[in-house]
Amino acid sequence: MNPQEKNTYVKQQITKALISLMKKKKITDISISEICDKAQVGRASFYRNYDSKEEVIEKHAEYLIHSWADQVDVDPGANIYNFFASMFKHFQDNSGFYKVLYKQNMSPMILNAIRKRLNVSPNTDPAALYSSAYIAYGIFGWIDIWFSNGMKETPEELNRIIVNNINTMIKGAKELEEL
Repeated sequence: MNPQEKNTYVKQQITKALISLMKKKKITDISISEICDKAQVGRASFYRNYDSKEEVIEKHAEYLIHSWADQVDVDPGANIYNFFASMFKHFQDNSGFYKVLYKQNMSPMILNAIRKRLNVSPNTDPAALYSSAYIAYGIFGWIDIWFSNGMKETPEELNRIIVNNINTMIKGAKELEEL
């Protein structure tokens, strides 16, 4: 195993260990030593890769969002319909992790990962900034309500709802243009 593969493995072990511990305990009650013991890595390995427990979770949320979005970006058949379908499926497939964030009152990390992916930052051109912020907060709003309500709807049902809402908005916009 080369050094980069070894470091990736260490990060994965730390992440898995922390998420596992967070299912049982508050993050504030989990020590770095406890994470390292469970991950079977040294404290130096933890601090070589992360500054805090929260950073471990933040990086994992970013990784999940970026991985999903990268797949959508290279999909030649991607369109607005399957964008939302794949997004809801992603959150369902990774619901174990995301539910841990909700249990720990850390769901804003989801929004931050979405914002980061969409480049919502003060340095962004204002036209792109406001458009990206609108999309980021809208996506998070849908996900937040879905998780908060116990994920009762399937990804397919949510996809139908959001696509119907978009179609209604577009029809409304066309009607306004005719005035």
